[in-house]
Parts: sequence; structure tokens; C-alpha cells
Amino acid sequence: MADLLLLPGLLCDKRLWAGSIKDLTAGVDIPEMVEGNSVPAMADAVLSRAPHRFALAGFSLGACVALEIFARVPERLTRLALMSAAVHGLPDRVRQHYLQWITTIESGGLREYLIDAFPRYVAPRRAHDQTLWEVFSGMGESLGPTVAVRQMQALLHYSGYSGDLGAIRCPVAVICGAEDQRATPEAHAELSRQIPGAVLTVIEGAGHFTPLETPEAVNKALRVWLSDTNG
Repeated sequence: MADLLLLPGLLCDKRLWAGSIKDLTAGVDIPEMVEGNSVPAMADAVLSRAPHRFALAGFSLGACVALEIFARVPERLTRLALMSAAVHGLPDRVRQHYLQWITTIESGGLREYLIDAFPRYVAPRRAHDQTLWEVFSGMGESLGPTVAVRQMQALLHYSGYSGDLGAIRCPVAVICGAEDQRATPEAHAELSRQIPGAVLTVIEGAGHFTPLETPEAVNKALRVWLSDTNG
């Protein structure tokens, strides 16, 4: 059974992690984040299939779910990684973006949403990267509008992690892109200060989608995190 769980984000599947797991020695499982209409419900769905003890890394929506899992079973987590995380709830500009697009997505406009969202989520230099776009849009179109709306609603109703970040005692990695417009490096620096011993990695040349944009740098940070002997 896998001892490392990687949680994807909004409209993401296992393709998000394809470049990040190739050198990881741990057994890896990538749960689908398509069940449940709230962050807590998604946490329960992941936990229902999780091993007794495991390392957990979450990207974006997955980071919110990862913290909810920690709140339920802190004794089962050997280590925790939070990537591109908005653990205190959505920034207002992101909230408004979702609210503007939900009706359009429900009416068949998922591809239009993806076209609009892509340059917001990657570093400016990658905004016209066709290979990156094909993975980004392929994941979104595969999951479809029902999952898109369900996950957006879950994030819209998520007010943020209500537990004590200072109570986290396992090894923690906090990873973000230096050009993330959605969850800023400053927010990640503050998050890392609130968690004892957390190691912050800010990846140059990356926006929000660090596992897609800079998989080698993410992989390097994850290997350091997995090698922490305190886990």
C-alpha cells in the first residue's frame, strides 16, 4: 500500500504529478478529488481509503484537504507538504473569479473558463506554452463541468483551516511559485512561520501550478522533505 498520498487541486488529476514523482522512492497514491461537495467531505473521502500511516502532500485545493485530514488524524501523518496553498480561504479576487464563471461552466462553457484561467495560474513566460496548456486543459476537460462546479463550491464555502497550525509537529514543507498570483509567496512565508520547523521553498519562474511548471524543483523539495528523519 502507498505510503505517500499526493492530493491534486481544482480540476486536476494524476497528470498534475507526472513530472514530480518520477524520482520519489516512496510508494505513491494519487486519490481522485471528485467526491464530496465540501473540503471536509473530500477529506473524509480520502481518509476512507488511506493507509494507517502515511505522508501527505496537497496542491491548492488538495492543500486545504490535507490540513483537514491532519485535523482529523494527526497521529497518522508522518509528514505534511502544502503547495500553492490558500489555507485561510480564497483571496477575494479568486472568489469573484469563481462566482463569475460557475453559471457559464454549468451552461457548457468549461473550455472558455479554462482558456481564461490558464494565464492566471502560470508564470507569465508560460502563458503561451502549448504543451503546458494541453495538460492543463486536458485535465479540466476530463473531469468535466460537474466536478468543476462541485470543487469551486467547496472552495467558496471553505473559510480556512480552523485548527492550530502551531500544533503541527511532523516535518512540513511549504512550497510555492515566486510568481503565483493566486496564493502569493508572502502568504506562504506567513504560513511557514506559523508551523514549527516548516521549510519554505519558493520556486523561481513558477506561478501557481508548480508541479506542472517546474516539476524538477518540486521534486527536489519533496525529496528533502521525505528524507527528514524526524518523520
